[in-house]
Amino acid sequence: MDNTPLSAARAHDYAGWFRLLADPARVQIVSELATAGGPLSVPQIVAAVQAGPATVAQHLNVLAAGRLVLAERRGTARLYRLNQACVPIFPPAAGVVSGHPAAQPAAAAAVAAAGPGPVAGRGPADIRAMCAADAAQVLAIYQAGLDAGQASFETQAPSWAAFDAARLPGHRYVAADPGTGRLLGWVAVSPVSSRPVYAGVVEHSVYVDPAAQRRGVGAGLLRALISSTEAAGVWTIQSGIFPENTASLRLHERAGFRVVGVRERLGRHCGRWRDVVLLERRSSRPDPAG
Repeated sequence: MDNTPLSAARAHDYAGWFRLLADPARVQIVSELATAGGPLSVPQIVAAVQAGPATVAQHLNVLAAGRLVLAERRGTARLYRLNQACVPIFPPAAGVVSGHPAAQPAAAAAVAAAGPGPVAGRGPADIRAMCAADAAQVLAIYQAGLDAGQASFETQAPSWAAFDAARLPGHRYVAADPGTGRLLGWVAVSPVSSRPVYAGVVEHSVYVDPAAQRRGVGAGLLRALISSTEAAGVWTIQSGIFPENTASLRLHERAGFRVVGVRERLGRHCGRWRDVVLLERRSSRPDPAG
């Protein structure tokens, strides 16, 4: 038995998962998605659980916000699937409250093998799914990166509503200090286009609190993101980085990104023209879209 005390951050995560399943209809929905063998539409879920469309849609929104369920678009249809990375996490979560917790290393290994999920493993930081409660810390880290002058053409972090609307819900992660739960960094992606042909191409951003740099936080966040996008069939992750941001360029090179080229004098930042290095990482799957 693992006798390591349960951290406040992990207890917070476990309580959130239990709350997600506090309604019988949500349990039915999760069970149906777990056995469906593929994504389901709202009408399909309505027929399976015998609940009204509005009720099902409301429950799906709650489950999606908690990242237990992931949503995706196929043409004009919105489909839902179970976040498979959550499956190996629930047994140790339940074990904690019954006095029989699973060993943390085994739980972390299961999550790493499964892909995206509420917790992607332990290391210099706990990597978990981003949630609305993280808004203030995420935006503060964002602003600190912008203030340093090497992260983006932007100079002011957006509102949480704008941040949330612009980024795909299935690929957002935060790194939390294992002892205090304080956020140390975050990563998220945005679609590059609304055209279906570019559905597997995303642009990402990764920000680390200046006080937490050189601790492997950025590397951990990129690993979680790559695992998440690979599982979802994303075939290209791209990003633009200022040439002067050598630390970020090295981080991305180690994570498997390659330099596509340099876009010279792409935009003005603080009164001067700046170049941008375009990087991309292609999926390692032989046929990522298949």
